[in-house]
Order: sequence, then C-alpha cells, then structure tokens
Amino acid sequence: MEKRTTHATTTRARRQEDELAARVDALEEAVRARDAFLAIAAHELRNPMYALSLHLSVALKMAKAGTNDDLARVLEGATLSLNRYVERATLLLDVSRINAGHKDLHIEDVDFAALVRQVAETFAAEADYTGVTLTLDLPDRLDGRWDGLAIEQITGNLLSNAIKYGADGPVEVTLAREGNWVGLTVRDRGPGIPAEDLERIFGQFEQVISGTARTGFGVGLWLVRSLLEAHGGSIAVDSTPGAGATFTARLPLDATPTGPRRP
Repeated sequence: MEKRTTHATTTRARRQEDELAARVDALEEAVRARDAFLAIAAHELRNPMYALSLHLSVALKMAKAGTNDDLARVLEGATLSLNRYVERATLLLDVSRINAGHKDLHIEDVDFAALVRQVAETFAAEADYTGVTLTLDLPDRLDGRWDGLAIEQITGNLLSNAIKYGADGPVEVTLAREGNWVGLTVRDRGPGIPAEDLERIFGQFEQVISGTARTGFGVGLWLVRSLLEAHGGSIAVDSTPGAGATFTARLPLDATPTGPRRP
C-alpha cells in the first residue's frame, strides 16, 4: 500500500513538473512573439516619420528665412513633438531587439566627434524649448570602430536624459580619447540622484530622478548600459542631490572582437 502511494505521489509530481515546464515554454514563446511584434511595429512606425521630419526641417528653415516668427515657433513645436515620437519608436525597437537576444553589432569606421555633433544638432530645438544650453567640448575628429547606430543611441539617450532632468541649466558634453579607450561625459545641473538610486537607474523601466514629472518608458539608461556592454564598454554616474549628475561612458577604441577589451 505504501509503495502504491509513493508511486502515485511521484507520478503526480512528475506530471506537475511537466505541466509547469510546458507553461514556462508557452510563456517564453509568447514573450518572444511579443518582442518580435514590437520590433516590427516600431520599425514600421519609425520609418515614415523620418520623411516627415525632413519636410518639417525644410519648412522651418523657410519660415526663419522669411522672418515669419509665429510660423517658425509652430514648426519648432511640431518638430520637437515629432522628434520625441521618433526617439520613442527607436527606443522601443532597440529594447525589443535586446530583449529578443539580438545584440549583434555592425562594427564600422565611425568619427565619434562628428556623430556627437550630429546628435546634438537634432536635440538643439528641444534644448532651446526647455531652456537648456548645450556646450560641446569635442576634438575635431575621433575615429574608431563601433556600431554607428548604437553609438548614436548611446549619445542620444544620455543627451535626452540630461535635457529632461537638467532643470533649465547648462548641459556639458565632453569627448576625449584615453589611450585605447574613448570617454564620453554628459553633465547636467539638475536635481541630482540620491545615492541609494545610483545603481537602480540603470534598471529596465526605472525612473527615480526626484522632483520631476515622469515621462517616457524609463529604459533609456538601461539601453545605454546594454549597448555599451555589447561594445565591451561601461558607464558610471557621479551625482550629488541638488548639484546635478555626470554620466561617463567608456568604450574601447576598437570594438571588434579582436580589439582591446576592458582590463
């Protein structure tokens, strides 16, 4: 009798384990399907916006050239809204790709300094709208081998974060070569980050900056760290509440598999 009871209990436990494993497999497949859908949706939503952004840029230049200040202000607001939309769609695409396990980088020759200038130019309207002054301290050129789109995303998210939480103060961007490494520093004069939250801000869906309204997905810094680590790099933050925050990203000068890596 005891043997029958033990056998029945073992059989029931195995059945439950099999059912649990099947449910886990189904949930994992559902997550993969979700991430694949989000990636496709973000891509399809983002692409048409670039053409619209180009038309708005041309219209804005024409309005400024014709000294139509009222129209220029309206177009600046529309450009800002569109840029935020594209930024979020791009962020959604990158998050979906990383969650789906696609961290493959397209390593190519990149002028980091030129790329930072380009990204800063795209944020000029938003910085002006929010009263933030962008200051760039960059070399004429800084050539290396990275994934250009990833570097653009890293720079853009750090700038967006600084402008959003910069409390209408200056944002300073510094780029410099350090031997076989490159350092990108973005400093703001915002409310700062409490010491207990300095590590947590890099978590997915985390927004812990005090004294500001919550906007966006809360994944920008998580994405920055993920892309930097995919390059063999890292990011650090130094902040004192009430005195702003300084984010420093470090990357190897050559991010190919045979290039130098973190010591």
